Amino acid sequence: MLVDHSNLAMVVEALKRYYGASLSHDSREEPFRALMGCILSQRTKDANASRAVEALFGEADTPQEVLALDEATLKQLIRPSGFYNTKASYIFAACTAIRDRFGGAVPKSREELLSIPGVGPKTADIVLSYGYGEPAIAVDTHILRVSRRLGVVGPYGTPEEAKAALEGAMPTGDYRFVDSALLQLGKDFCKQRKPECEKCPLAGQCKGCLS
Repeated sequence: MLVDHSNLAMVVEALKRYYGASLSHDSREEPFRALMGCILSQRTKDANASRAVEALFGEADTPQEVLALDEATLKQLIRPSGFYNTKASYIFAACTAIRDRFGGAVPKSREELLSIPGVGPKTADIVLSYGYGEPAIAVDTHILRVSRRLGVVGPYGTPEEAKAALEGAMPTGDYRFVDSALLQLGKDFCKQRKPECEKCPLAGQCKGCLS
C-alpha cells in the first residue's frame, strides 16, 4: 500500500527537523550553467563535475562561446568529469539546439528542455528548479530509491511516477527542500547497499527496503 498524503506530510516534517538548518534550498544558478553542470555530472563524482564546470565556464559561459571552441579544447576543459568524449558530443549538440532553435537562451518549458539532445527528465527539472525557480522535483537514483522504500511508489515505480506522487502530495513551496532532503537522505542513510536504517531520521516511518 502506498504512503498516503498525511504520512508523507509527516515524512516532510521529519526531514525538516533533521535537515532544515543544513540544506540550502533557495539557491539559484544561471540556467545554462545548471544545464552544463547536469551533463557533466553524469557518471562521476560531484567534485569532478564541479572542476569541469569551473574549467569550462572559465573559457566559455554561453552556448555561442562553447560552440566557438574546437573539439580538442572542449574535451580538455571537461576532462575531469570523465567520459569527456561522449559529454563533449552532448554539449556541442545541446548548444547547437539552444542556438538554432531557442535563440541562444535555455528554454523555460519542460517539453522544450526535453527536446534538447542529452537532456532527460532529471536534467530538465533541475534546470527548471535551480535555473528558473520553477517548482519541480528532479528524481535521481537516490530519490527514486528512497521513494520506493517509503512506499511513495511501488517497488518497481519509475522516476516519473515518483515525481508525480511526490509533487501531488505536497505544496509547491516544499518541492525544492524535499528534492534536496531526499537526495541527501539517500546519500547519508538510505544507500543502495547496506542502508543505515537504525540511524535514519525516518526510521519509524519507512516501509522497509523494498528495492
